[in-house]
Amino acid sequence: MNITFILRDGTQKSVSFSEGQTVLQVAEENGVKLNSNCEGFGVCGGCHVKIENLLNKLPEISEKEDDTLDKVSEVGMNSRLACQVILNSDLDGLVVKLV
Repeated sequence: MNITFILRDGTQKSVSFSEGQTVLQVAEENGVKLNSNCEGFGVCGGCHVKIENLLNKLPEISEKEDDTLDKVSEVGMNSRLACQVILNSDLDGLVVKLV
């Protein structure tokens, strides 16, 4: 299963993932730098990303994640915290843009 990151400079990096990993874990394992400071607890907002496809297949956003996103800039309808998106086979081919 694969995920593609659109980096801040516009280049793309496609990597594989295992079911049950978060987008943040996959990014960190593959040298994609997100500014997460809370170690994946969903409270800092540093891993804010934009989901470019498969939005209807994402797990629903939690109240905690929604509250954290309220505190970050450039939030849109496709904004999520990379640490809160748990990957599964339905998300094969996911495209994630770094903010």
